[in-house]
Amino acid sequence: MRFSSTLALCAVIGFGALANDKIAYFDQQVDIDGHFDEVVWQQIQPIAIHHITRPSDQGSADVETTVRVFEDGEYLYLAFDARDPHPEQIRAAYRKRDNIWGDDIVGVKIDTYGNHQLAYQFFVNPLGSQLDSVENAVTGNESSAWDGHWQAVGKITAQGYQVEIAIPYHIMNFPNSEGPKQWAMEFVRFWPRDVDRRISSVDISHANECWVCQMPLYTGFANARSSQKLILAPAFVAGRDESRDRYNQGDWQQESQHEASLDVKWAISEDITLNATVNPDFSQVEADAAQLSVNESFSLFFEEKRPFFTENADYFSSPWDLVHTRNLAAPSVGAKVTGRVGEHTFGLFMADDDSTSMIIPGNLGSAAATLDIKSKNLAARYSQRVNKQVTLGAMTTWRSADDYQNTVAATDANIRFTEQDNLTIAFARSQTDNPDYLPDYLWGEAAQRASVANQAGNAWHLNYEHSFQNGSVFVQHDDFGEQFRADLGFMTKTDWTRSLVGGGYSFYPEQETWWSALNFYTDWDITHNQAGALLEKEWEATVGLDSLWDSAFELGFYVRDRAGLRFNDQMLSVIDNSERFEEKGLIFFAEVSPLSNAYLSVFIEKGDGLDLYNNRLSDLLYVESEVKVAFTHNLQFHVRNEYTRLDYQTNRVLDASVTDVRLTYQFSSHSALRLSMIFDDTEQGLAHFAAGRAEGLYWQETGLASQLLYSYEVNPQTVFYLGYSESASKNDVLDSLRADRRTAFLKFSYAWFV
Repeated sequence: MRFSSTLALCAVIGFGALANDKIAYFDQQVDIDGHFDEVVWQQIQPIAIHHITRPSDQGSADVETTVRVFEDGEYLYLAFDARDPHPEQIRAAYRKRDNIWGDDIVGVKIDTYGNHQLAYQFFVNPLGSQLDSVENAVTGNESSAWDGHWQAVGKITAQGYQVEIAIPYHIMNFPNSEGPKQWAMEFVRFWPRDVDRRISSVDISHANECWVCQMPLYTGFANARSSQKLILAPAFVAGRDESRDRYNQGDWQQESQHEASLDVKWAISEDITLNATVNPDFSQVEADAAQLSVNESFSLFFEEKRPFFTENADYFSSPWDLVHTRNLAAPSVGAKVTGRVGEHTFGLFMADDDSTSMIIPGNLGSAAATLDIKSKNLAARYSQRVNKQVTLGAMTTWRSADDYQNTVAATDANIRFTEQDNLTIAFARSQTDNPDYLPDYLWGEAAQRASVANQAGNAWHLNYEHSFQNGSVFVQHDDFGEQFRADLGFMTKTDWTRSLVGGGYSFYPEQETWWSALNFYTDWDITHNQAGALLEKEWEATVGLDSLWDSAFELGFYVRDRAGLRFNDQMLSVIDNSERFEEKGLIFFAEVSPLSNAYLSVFIEKGDGLDLYNNRLSDLLYVESEVKVAFTHNLQFHVRNEYTRLDYQTNRVLDASVTDVRLTYQFSSHSALRLSMIFDDTEQGLAHFAAGRAEGLYWQETGLASQLLYSYEVNPQTVFYLGYSESASKNDVLDSLRADRRTAFLKFSYAWFV
């Protein structure tokens, strides 16, 4: 693909004329093809990438890596030359966007404001598959949900591999100012062999946990501007959905749907962006990752994937998860403004939803409710970098639907006393009006908490962390009032107060050997409700070893006192209304890449665990395993399984598993055919349940959900999907899997750059 700029050549600079803290400006044409045959590349001094930053921060890499960088006022161009003494060991496959971890990777982190608060990350594997994300150095959050429009091509050579990248300025916010600018950057190579090494252009110190803070400044970008002021992305979705009663296999009931939508992105300036959407398609094209929900008391978290919400989502990041947009199920219209002006960062979004979904939190469990009423939703966030040490923030969320309303106002501060000492403080207050019918959608503790018509509550968070060479210690305290709720966020607990202290340390060998790191971690915490009743007291510790074949092993234990279920779930009290149990067990984790194209991992927990169906201690076995194999650069297999078993007095009470299988043929980094199958199976020994606990339960339930999807993605908003999905299930009454739903669907969207 060819890119060109129209500005005159700023200066003619020979090889070696620029110091490494300068970014050259050229008016040249560059083909993004993985070759470095244009003359401009030979006129730029290469930047060396040789500092080892993982597993330790000591030494230089014994592989040569360089990057050449220039810009033309509209794009930042990068040419990575990653040499390898054994190119046949390079790990790479054509992969879906953001799924390249574990491969050989090169890339860049860019802080366009040079204030070490937020960094865009662009990474590429040797075949050109991309990963982009945003790292917030203030909150410590990193999200790969953001997808930008940028180009990359990779090529494996006899000496290693080469990657060529073009990053348009319009996908990033940066200061709207004249003259030279200073952007902080780090150039990175990930080199996974027997040891997974991270190699950098920067001499990163592990004594300072803020790696973004250590990125050096590069001067240039005097003519940087956002050339694409407006992006229009119309979309069309069509589908045919058929369903029937699984018990009475009659005719399929058919329903056809087709809708058009429009997404708009307008760069008001280089540092302020407006996003808007009308009748958006917020359908989940790809199935969510399977999660096992048995013997769980709190709601499960699912990641946001929808483009309107993921665009600049980091602008709403705070110490708490106050904005979880998966709570918005079917918005009809939405608008969002985000920007950074000087040391000020702000974001505002509004959306109308055709339904109202929320999580009702508690201290022993939570529950989700969806009301069939339209709602209005708003979130606003502002933060200011006062100086290099202090960042202040404020946030509010608001939801309203008929006689329901939830409002949250929050403020927070991050204080970095030294490079090793960091303090985070946050406070929030909520007010909630509950409709009188809300408890009808809930049960147990959640129903009781939702029965209060008018609620108000406060929440506090305090975290202090001290880092030092190869380790850190921390103390944390949280305090959530009885009636605190953040319904637009993902906050599943309320009416609790917790104190936590912990720390970890890593040892590294002085010279290369069969192990690369020895890691220790421990923490202790105690949790009460606001009435002073003990909810949980826990001590846990782990020891880990990183070794050959890119392997990691971890062994640990825990001892936990926790409150069981309430005897009377019509009362919220815990004292004299629950029994205390002592859970204890061992955990083991291992991951290994025995071949360059294979990855295996397993997590095992064995001990005495609380059976949340029967409110008693049982023998617990939990296993989570994962296998990834790239048979070729194009064909990939991924299977993940979760398994839970509970035995009471040698009798099997619960045997449950969920298996998620994905078989993918990637024609290229942009096009793929994917078969997904999610199989879940639960068997319950109802005869061994406690008295009265087995009523209304099946002894066996099985389900199978499958999807075949073809995808073609030119960029995040120019896409084509064609797919078919089907679900079937069986239980005590059904002796075989019965299909009860099937869907054929098509989606097309195209991004026009105006």
